[in-house]
Amino acid sequence: MSFKQFNQAKNYIETHQIERILLIKLTSLGDVVHALPVAAALKRTFPLIKLYWLVEDRCAPLLTNHPLLDSVIVYPRQEIQFLISKRKWGQVLKVFKNIRRSLRDLNIDLSIDLQGLAKSGLMVMMAWAPYRIGCFGLKEISYLVSKSLPEGRDLHAVDRNLKVAEFLGAGIEAPKFVIGIQEDEKNWAEAFLQKCGVSEREVLVGLQGGASFPQKRWPVHKTIAFIEQVSQLPNIRVVLFGDQTDQERLLPHLSQIPPKVINTVGDLSLRRLLALINHCRLFVGADTGPLHLAVGLGLPVIALYGADDPKKTGPYGLMHRLHYKKFPCSPCNKNPSCHGRYDCMEAIEVDEVLASVRAVLDSSESRDRSSE
Repeated sequence: MSFKQFNQAKNYIETHQIERILLIKLTSLGDVVHALPVAAALKRTFPLIKLYWLVEDRCAPLLTNHPLLDSVIVYPRQEIQFLISKRKWGQVLKVFKNIRRSLRDLNIDLSIDLQGLAKSGLMVMMAWAPYRIGCFGLKEISYLVSKSLPEGRDLHAVDRNLKVAEFLGAGIEAPKFVIGIQEDEKNWAEAFLQKCGVSEREVLVGLQGGASFPQKRWPVHKTIAFIEQVSQLPNIRVVLFGDQTDQERLLPHLSQIPPKVINTVGDLSLRRLLALINHCRLFVGADTGPLHLAVGLGLPVIALYGADDPKKTGPYGLMHRLHYKKFPCSPCNKNPSCHGRYDCMEAIEVDEVLASVRAVLDSSESRDRSSE
């Protein structure tokens, strides 16, 4: 199909008799969340298609028992990295052969590359579907093996991904994030919060304690000050989230955290993280996977942005509050030029974030009263 026909292709799936579709979005967690509406749009419009997703091991639990997916194929990144570090090239080759076999066994009709990098391009080659498309901006080798949509520049990641679904003929008017939480996970979260002494009248505020890159992190001293102040609000319990890296960074300061704060840093699996976030009234954090999980679960979020452009990767939707201090060097993405000062994140003040928390909680209480 030529580029001239792209905007005219509203019945692509029926015309090309496509029955089995492979979505390729390997990582990171927030990016995988941003791709979820594509699966929802395709299944809503074409309920009889078989839909598969190729994802890295660290993000795969998000898609466990997903109601829209017929199967999840896991790219074992950690195993591959370990084997490469040990120079076990024969075993690396064996792993890739197994991935190729798993993909070929699916008999894919159409692959959709939503990652657009060399690694995803390699996966497209391994699946080698008759039809291969990708979102706008395919890079490295990915544009050589998949046809890139010409639309999507300067759009939010969710809308850019949805352009692929629209091209295929799916309706994209109401983007939907489908994130399933199992009954046993809900039961675990309720028992955990009960063990922490959370009462029915208390409201949970989720806080992500860090981010994958230092230029995305709110400074530790401001994070601690925020925790101390928000914990003083009546009937508020803070649930502190984070991974092992955040635990090491926050460890010297944990003695300053009020005892009623529920500290889960470094202790949760991805599935249990989901279950606990689902109990929060709102979520505060930088540009991280957990922040976007909260968006996908329908929570209002207060987003703290610096290195990345919130127009492209900010919290999706109109119900959220954004704190973003644009500097001449913004957005620097993965290439900060401030020599470790991270001025854009330092410029976000505790008082302004606290004011957003109060505003969101007040509006939430108003909605709750009006629904009674």
